[in-house]
Amino acid sequence: MTKAPSGNRRSRVLALCIAGLIGMVVAFFEVELMRGRGAWRDYEREALGRGVRLKFSDYIPPPIPDAENFASTPIFDAIFQASDAGQTPVNPFTFVQYVSEPKLSDLWSQRQTDLSVWRQFLVKEKVLPKAGENEAADVLLALQRFDPLLLELREAGKRPHCRFPVHWEKLFNASLPHLGTLQTAADRFALRLSAHLSLGDSPAAYQDFHDGLRLATATREEPSIISGLVRLSIEAKMLNCVWDGLGKRQWAAPELQQIEADLSGLDWLSDYVFSMNCQRGSSNEIMDTIIRDPSAYSQTLGNLSGMERYVRVYPTGWIYQSKLRNNRFLDELIARMEPGQHRFFGQRPVPSSAANLVSVPQRIHYLLFFFMSGPLESIETKYLQGATMTDEARIACALECFRQKKGAYPESLAELAPEFIAELPAEVVNGEPYRYRRTKDGLFLLYSVGTDLRDDGGVVNPALRPYKQADWIWSYPPQHPPAP
Repeated sequence: MTKAPSGNRRSRVLALCIAGLIGMVVAFFEVELMRGRGAWRDYEREALGRGVRLKFSDYIPPPIPDAENFASTPIFDAIFQASDAGQTPVNPFTFVQYVSEPKLSDLWSQRQTDLSVWRQFLVKEKVLPKAGENEAADVLLALQRFDPLLLELREAGKRPHCRFPVHWEKLFNASLPHLGTLQTAADRFALRLSAHLSLGDSPAAYQDFHDGLRLATATREEPSIISGLVRLSIEAKMLNCVWDGLGKRQWAAPELQQIEADLSGLDWLSDYVFSMNCQRGSSNEIMDTIIRDPSAYSQTLGNLSGMERYVRVYPTGWIYQSKLRNNRFLDELIARMEPGQHRFFGQRPVPSSAANLVSVPQRIHYLLFFFMSGPLESIETKYLQGATMTDEARIACALECFRQKKGAYPESLAELAPEFIAELPAEVVNGEPYRYRRTKDGLFLLYSVGTDLRDDGGVVNPALRPYKQADWIWSYPPQHPPAP
């Protein structure tokens, strides 16, 4: 009998080994698919039973009749027409295109709006022909070019609803050209507010505050984290203007009462819950798209860190696992907020956080979750600060009304209620009274201990960004001369 050549035998052995390896890989992928898909379906049933909405389409706002829609104005019609045509929309609220403007007031850096610097800028850029006798009047004169647009926004703000014509079906690729315009319009309201206060016109300043705050509430139902952050930014601009005017003692009591009433209607904790649920829907949609077609990765998120090449050969079951972990992570974050109690419970654990994926194999297993969940915990802090600064602004308005009536700030916040504020808000982070004390210069310090729950004395570190501060403060620069 003739023996088979040893080379052929080795080839057959090699072929069998390769076939066996391929079989093992296929079996591995199938097992992981069954495990991942089964775990997701179990979660899906449980979540739907809790009333959780898992689809992004559940969060897209419905159409609104033009007569009820804040967004139905020539300003935004032009912006979206340009965007849909592939053009860069022109921001109608810019003084000079591509030129940096002076800064507005900022509580965290204790910077107040300097109208003389603004006038110098406006003269230099030939927005104003020359400086007049009064810097505030000059600034208002320069702002007159925006009066028709700001009036258009004021009238639109009387409508009860808002729905911008965003193509939400494009998910993260949806264009949001209105957000930049809203922010710049808020800058114009803020600058006009400061000029009106400087001229002693507190009622006109309040109207600017009210109109600016309406820009923040306009996008409340937009299913986008970015929209939520822009809302926080716009509200911060208006609060900084309130703070600036309070520090200069320019507000009158009737307008402070109106500001406090406006701010009492905001609910940042509920807004945070809505934003995280929208993120849930969009993330689920993206992962489902990739499960159906891995090549769609670059179409949905772009080629982040060159990941597209890996997603094409990535176990589908692991994408289900990322989807599951992302939803549990959002459940855990949302469970820390109790809007009905106006409380945040930071001690409630977040075991699904990406921070707990410490090893390389873990990060590979939850690859999409790891890359998609990164900024969410920092967003939590920004919403908490937004809620806290809103509370502090309300208290500060009541404190100034107290001072105007009684000649000095109270010894304790308890003296404010119910005459100057119906009910004192408690710290969002712990449910305790806000920290307050009068200072030797006749002013006061008001602050929250922040998420570390440690009282650091209400000290601000100017080298740190606001969301990195230990305590979240409301205080004023020293008066010159000192306050009586």
